Amino acid sequence: MKRMLLAVFSALCFGASAQITVTASTFPSAGDTLRYAVDANVSGIPNIITPPGGNQLWIFTDLQADQNIVTPYLSPTAGVSSMSFPGADLLVLSQTGESYFNKTSNVVELMGYAGADPANFNLNVLAKFSPAIIERRSPMNFFDVNQQESFLSIPFSTAQLPDTLFAGLPIAPDSIRIRINTSRLDVVDAWGECAIPGGQYPVLRLKRSEFTTTALDVKVPFLGWIDLSTLIGGGGGGGGLGGFLGTDTTYTFHFFNNVEKEEIAVVTASNDLSTVESIRFKDNGVVSADEDPNAPGKVGVAAFPNPAVDWVRFDCTNLPKADYTLKIFNIVGKVVWREDYALSGNKSIRVDLEDFKKGTYLYSLSDQDGNVIGTKRLVVLKP
Repeated sequence: MKRMLLAVFSALCFGASAQITVTASTFPSAGDTLRYAVDANVSGIPNIITPPGGNQLWIFTDLQADQNIVTPYLSPTAGVSSMSFPGADLLVLSQTGESYFNKTSNVVELMGYAGADPANFNLNVLAKFSPAIIERRSPMNFFDVNQQESFLSIPFSTAQLPDTLFAGLPIAPDSIRIRINTSRLDVVDAWGECAIPGGQYPVLRLKRSEFTTTALDVKVPFLGWIDLSTLIGGGGGGGGLGGFLGTDTTYTFHFFNNVEKEEIAVVTASNDLSTVESIRFKDNGVVSADEDPNAPGKVGVAAFPNPAVDWVRFDCTNLPKADYTLKIFNIVGKVVWREDYALSGNKSIRVDLEDFKKGTYLYSLSDQDGNVIGTKRLVVLKP
């Protein structure tokens, strides 16, 4: 009820707004630091995935910062692999590698990446998109439509990989090659006002439909390169490789302002667009008093160690006696692990991470009524 009343009140206060044009002045530059927060528990927030159209109101003022993301944009010369990306203007460092971007007066585009491989084989790779993937465009206006295809290929020697990966193949390969094809459709389908914690902004909404198809080729003696699916019948088998094949579909809604360099909000939706999985939003530094983790007697959950490798322990504190659900999400908000517990007071829960890939996750503890006790970040490392 509180959120519904807030939405009505905000609608009365905003009134009509005008269309904006987003220009290259909002593109990040070397030396900029963009700050975001992520809310992975967005049930109950109204008016999120609306139909296309103008003069709309998106009320996200109840979002909570489950995770904070700080993204510094650096000069490409600060990267170890800068010589491999001539013409790069920007560099973003992450826990797993280096991303290089080209910036012009019309686009910011991802040229490629150097670091951990996308298949989590614990190898370092150098991946270049052909052509570079466009992340932002200028000028951006209502009704803009853009489509793009991009491709990359990453070869490996099988001597670098565990023998168990090839146990189900009829022929032992010499090399493998990951092929990733990305297809994007960007449509600026709406405009209006977007309110987030700490601010309200005129925005354009860009709906991005992205289809990423991953294939694996194996190079075998006398036959050359062969699509792995022809050896294993189209997925599911092939040692540990079959499940890596196929097409992933992602729908996101990006809200751009004509002044701020951060996207005001990015909504990740389910494949049928019926539900929202998570929202990333511009971090204006708003923290409510009831989120103070140092409050005495506060109900909470924390992970140790974090980063974790083989296992992680979730320490739950000051819990009222009830049934609880512990969940682990991947970074786009999909549940990858969950378990139900009857808990009371202080309790520690150990989880084996053998089946987890290296990367960043979110974990969340909620009670039997759906109230979220806490959602925080978990980093999993693999040797």
